[in-house]
Amino acid sequence: KKNIVHMAKLGEEDPRWIVSDRPDGTNINGWHWEETNKMTFCKDYFESQLNTEQNVSFGEKWFRLVSETFGNKSNVVVRKFSISNASVEGECSVSTRKKGKKFGVFDLKVTMQYEVEVECMVKTKKKKKKEEENVDGLDGEEEEEEKEEEETKACAVKGEISLKEFSSLNEAEEYEWTTKTTGGEEEAKAIVKTWFTRPVLEKMFAETLETFVEKMNEFCAE
Repeated sequence: KKNIVHMAKLGEEDPRWIVSDRPDGTNINGWHWEETNKMTFCKDYFESQLNTEQNVSFGEKWFRLVSETFGNKSNVVVRKFSISNASVEGECSVSTRKKGKKFGVFDLKVTMQYEVEVECMVKTKKKKKKEEENVDGLDGEEEEEEKEEEETKACAVKGEISLKEFSSLNEAEEYEWTTKTTGGEEEAKAIVKTWFTRPVLEKMFAETLETFVEKMNEFCAE
């Protein structure tokens, strides 16, 4: 005779078949995956690092880099450069696999605001009085003459820098960088909009991003 195996009917459970959590919550031998959310760490890290007033040494480095890179190139004097209001969106966690193996996973968008003040040449039109002499030798009527002059003034512009696709699965060349101006004087906008090329942004943020990855690796080594 052949051995006939019958499938269990609905409701005929055998306690031996059921996998349940331990009452004390212990993950024996790391059998179950565990995930620790690290978004609080992410936000604290970028908010502190990408704030030139809070992080003084970072601010000095940025000002020097901007002055040397952009000031010399544009033939302008950079009076001020600051970054603030960094915000982070996305996911970041450290997962623990069976036998305690850890790995970090993140997929983030980092946005920050910048403000620049530079000295720029501004063309202004000024009216000057011009007195014409009467043909009879008498004083003539005064006329106004409009002349265009150039003068140096402080010009400010505000904008936004955004980093997308900052992910544990992507290489640096896959990160997406975008910038835009959000306000300011047209003379300053014309100068600043040529500054933030991809190579410049990568250079400016390289150390901050590399340190973040190192810290995530440290979590995995704990």
